[in-house]
Amino acid sequence: MDSDQGKLFIGGISWETTEEKLKEYFENYGDVVQTVVIRDKTTSRPRGFGFAVFVDPSILDRVLQDKHTIDARMV
Repeated sequence: MDSDQGKLFIGGISWETTEEKLKEYFENYGDVVQTVVIRDKTTSRPRGFGFAVFVDPSILDRVLQDKHTIDARMV
């Protein structure tokens, strides 16, 4: 994720949420280049946040207008 253009911060995600689940969810808005769940470097456990990168940065405006629930957690 070199460029911040089209990058969305996703906070409050469940520890069970995977990169695949994030990608599947956010692909409802448009093409997703990459999703990442940030993990603790020592334990490899998820830290509760991640990122999604969209092909078209203008999609972010639409995404930010909605409320999102992934794995029973509002993010």
